[in-house]
Amino acid sequence: MTDFELRNIPDLIFGRGAEGRCGELMKEIGGSKVLIHHAGEAFVQPLIRQVKGLLQQEGLEYVELGGVVPNPRLSKIREGIQLCRDQGVDSILAVGGGSVIDSAKGIAMGVVYGGDVWDFYCGKAVPQEILPLGVISTFAGTGSEFSRASVVTNEENGLKRSADDFDLMRPRFAILNPELTLTVPPMQTASGAADIMSHLCESYFTATKDVYLSHKLLAAGMHTVLKNAPIAVRQPNHYGARSALMIVAPFVISGLLRLGLVGDWACHLIEHEMSTEWDIPHGAGLAVITPVWMTYVYRQNIPLFAKFAVDAFGIEYDFEHPERTALDGISALRTFFDSLDLPARIRDFHKGDISDETLRAMAKRIAYYGKENTIGETFLLSEEDVYQIYKAAL
Repeated sequence: MTDFELRNIPDLIFGRGAEGRCGELMKEIGGSKVLIHHAGEAFVQPLIRQVKGLLQQEGLEYVELGGVVPNPRLSKIREGIQLCRDQGVDSILAVGGGSVIDSAKGIAMGVVYGGDVWDFYCGKAVPQEILPLGVISTFAGTGSEFSRASVVTNEENGLKRSADDFDLMRPRFAILNPELTLTVPPMQTASGAADIMSHLCESYFTATKDVYLSHKLLAAGMHTVLKNAPIAVRQPNHYGARSALMIVAPFVISGLLRLGLVGDWACHLIEHEMSTEWDIPHGAGLAVITPVWMTYVYRQNIPLFAKFAVDAFGIEYDFEHPERTALDGISALRTFFDSLDLPARIRDFHKGDISDETLRAMAKRIAYYGKENTIGETFLLSEEDVYQIYKAAL
């Protein structure tokens, strides 16, 4: 187990009607003029009207910026930064899912920064201060309401990048009311569940030794997703299933389920280029790439993948042929994603021609973050490896 510090976890307000406290909570974190940031979909408008009334009840002023799209854009963040400066905004309330929250984090960093906010995403700067940020989550998936990261797409250069590991970026509070997720369509619900499952897997496949507790906590998270995701997809109004997904998402991304270990995280970097290239939901892309990545790397540590099969799916360990157990676990994960009607191949969501040149360009665009041109903390992948994984995923 590695050394670790656990701090700066956002205040969690969970349950029915919890959004009713947003005004008092924004006041607690020092807000007087609030930017309400959201996507603008029709189904969220009643909630936005409610939020405005709650802020007014606490004597808080507000301005509004909608229009966030999946795979949030840098241009919207820059628009929000200018709006906040022009209007004298001193705090931000993100109302939405991971894309809205990531966009709000970018705005919160950029308002008080003298340079271009993109500096934080390409590693040129580290935030020293940030506007106070609160969240009302309407989606179970990314866990951005608890994370120290923000992922955005720069339309000018076609790059999708993450500002990572900045404690300041964590929201001050996160309101989680599962009722707010009941109207999320089945495909988006499934995509969010795939994102949660990927976070669990990225953490599980670690080279860190002596992580028995964390492996068991991660397995419990996997069991939660395996049981509740199909229910939430088929029975959208099932409050219990929605609750289970909504609570496991922030717990895994915050580190509470992966204490003292370093996960792999190559799948996320590989998928970022897929959602940049084809503008697909992040979780749907992860449903495609995760089993393909597993098949590509599992021979480097067959016992770990066999253990995953046992811990996640209860598959009996074949002591004579542990590779069979490992492959059965990978197959079980693919079957789970199939049961949610998620894509299994790239061609399931992109019907046009895909050239070798496109796949190689995607592999080249991946941010290798100075690690001798490799990604992955457990299984090192070169640019050529990433290209081969894309080819296998077609």
